[in-house]
Amino acid sequence: MPRVYWPIWCAKDNCKNCNFLDCDSKVIKLFSPYKYNNIDFADRPKEIDTTSMAIYFGYCQRLAKFFLMFPQIAPISVVEHNFFSDVTGLPAEVPIQRIFLDMLNHGDAEAPTDEVHRLRLMLGMKITHSEQALLGINGREKKIAATEKEIEEFWTVATSWADKVLSGKAIAFSKTEELMHCRYCFLPNCEVI
Repeated sequence: MPRVYWPIWCAKDNCKNCNFLDCDSKVIKLFSPYKYNNIDFADRPKEIDTTSMAIYFGYCQRLAKFFLMFPQIAPISVVEHNFFSDVTGLPAEVPIQRIFLDMLNHGDAEAPTDEVHRLRLMLGMKITHSEQALLGINGREKKIAATEKEIEEFWTVATSWADKVLSGKAIAFSKTEELMHCRYCFLPNCEVI
């Protein structure tokens, strides 16, 4: 899936025409002052963004741990002042985690992030009491459908996991075994997270 939230320094061309490693490094450096030393939620808002949940269950638990080390709120000024929405052209009003998700894509429609997007949408479908959602891809819409049972089951698992994280219970953060996920990951060394 291509980027939805572009950095202001980007010509909004195609990430494949740029050095996305340099861009990723610049984004991580931009967000580094907002990074917590760990995922302890004792002294920060007890909120977990849907992207962090979807990354945990649909991409890589270790990467989700990295996502949890940043504020889970939106809007946040560092995003609003440095990224804009491809859809509206306005400043991005999304959490840091949504920008990280764009970084995983590398602007590549073949990036293995479909499951993350599907899980994020399922959490939204639960909130809106819907069994369908639309995902915009390259100017086209793709309908995502799930049964009420699938939505409810994922909601239960995801919110139970979030409750454990927020309360400080021990959670496993294993590295994915999907090598394609590692290929698209922007973390230089996930072993030290």
